[in-house]
Amino acid sequence: MKPKFLLCLALIFLVGCHGIGTQRFTAFAPTQSQELETSSHIVLDVVPEIKTVKADYNLHENLSMLAPIPKHWKADVTLTVERIVKGDFTEKTIELHDLRSPTREQADLLGISPAAMFSFTNKTPLRIGFDDYSDGRFKNLKIMKP
Repeated sequence: MKPKFLLCLALIFLVGCHGIGTQRFTAFAPTQSQELETSSHIVLDVVPEIKTVKADYNLHENLSMLAPIPKHWKADVTLTVERIVKGDFTEKTIELHDLRSPTREQADLLGISPAAMFSFTNKTPLRIGFDDYSDGRFKNLKIMKP
């Protein structure tokens, strides 16, 4: 039993824990609007505002003495609901915690530069779809930049 535990710890150390606890999302291109709507219980047009941005280090980077330049980021974002496209939703603002930065593929779909990271979430109108929301976490979050 002890060797398996040590092997698990070694694996976590080598692979890291980047992304654990972050809000993941699926990016949709503007041409996929219908697909976003049919695959979500709730669809909203929102205007995001970034509150904080933090580095999303893996375990190895966290243990580094030299504080490396982060490769991944996460942000806390307030979403102001402009319009309900589908479903029932009563809140006017939504707090989104630890939204991870888009991957290169997601940036391509959203039509943003990968270097811009969170520029697409600061005052840029977005359409989001999801199945459930509670305590700042979305279930099956989908994001599209119309």
